Amino acid sequence: MKGHTDIEILSKTLEDLPVGVGIFHVPDLKDIKSIRYVFMNKVILYEMRKTKEEVFGNRIIEVAPEAFEHEGGVLVMETYRKVAEEGGEMNLGLVEYSNEIVGGIYKCSVHFIKKHYVYVLLNNVTELESAKRELKHKKELERKNKELEQFTYITSHDLQEPLNSIISFSTLLEREKDKMGGVGQKSIEVIKTSANRMRAFIIALLEYSTIGREKEIKEVNITQLIENLKIDLYDLIEKRKAIINYRGDGVKIQIFEPDFVKLIQNLVVNGIKYTDDNTFPVITIDLEEQNDKYQFSVKDNGIGIEEQYFEKVFGIFQRLHLRNEYSGTGIGLSYCKKAVELHGGDIWLTSEPGKGSTFFFTIAKQLQTV
Repeated sequence: MKGHTDIEILSKTLEDLPVGVGIFHVPDLKDIKSIRYVFMNKVILYEMRKTKEEVFGNRIIEVAPEAFEHEGGVLVMETYRKVAEEGGEMNLGLVEYSNEIVGGIYKCSVHFIKKHYVYVLLNNVTELESAKRELKHKKELERKNKELEQFTYITSHDLQEPLNSIISFSTLLEREKDKMGGVGQKSIEVIKTSANRMRAFIIALLEYSTIGREKEIKEVNITQLIENLKIDLYDLIEKRKAIINYRGDGVKIQIFEPDFVKLIQNLVVNGIKYTDDNTFPVITIDLEEQNDKYQFSVKDNGIGIEEQYFEKVFGIFQRLHLRNEYSGTGIGLSYCKKAVELHGGDIWLTSEPGKGSTFFFTIAKQLQTV
């Protein structure tokens, strides 16, 4: 009776262990297809999505034929056979197992009991390994993004010097245009216009490449920030007779200041720029406090955007109009998207052609510097 009780205690202990434990019998030490299940505890049965009746006493080839269908599975079976014949233990490290129901990554080791018998320790590390791989991928992506930003910054910065020279010499030649024929005058005009457009493009690209470089979190009063913005845009506002209203409360928010200011500025400038010449631009900025975020809206009375372009406008270098209709680099709204994401939020819009657009974006109340 005592021996029977001891077996029950041992069996119960193995059943309830948090790690997978399995016992295998290898009757023919030359044939891996002879390997049979002797015992599988609850953890392994759950991982297999099988019952005791389906597993105990049966051969692996009958219960899980998929284990013999790939090189990794055959290697595991061969390890069972080798340890059952030669003794010792072998750590298989990480192995992958899957059937039509379940799949995962497992830490596995095989241990000798006596000749023809081994036990296996199995631990599901799928989530941990997935998290590690995701982290590795994220770090690799961050590294590549950093390299790309650095390349963009250096390249764009170095391009400005020859462009400035072209613009300077074009200006000098322009003073002598009366001595030139029509072709010469037109050529100077084209060169200068193209160089200035290229310089604007490079400056915008430089600004885009530096988003997120300033990691210091600042607390600012949103009302004061918008008043400062009006001062910065004074010439444009006066030229277009634009009106900028702020309807929200004067709350203090946490921001990465240079990027956030440029974000608001881009949306306001777009609202002014993309308005018919015979219409006085009216820009209305609002703020709504939510649980863990602030939601901003920037509404204009401009030309509007067709719904089919709602996503496209946020792509870098995307333009919806010809340059002779509206100036621009195609980077402004992509800058806004990247700046919003830096602040832990999202950006979207609603619009109706001829009746204006409203851009919405959120930022997190508590920013992360990592």
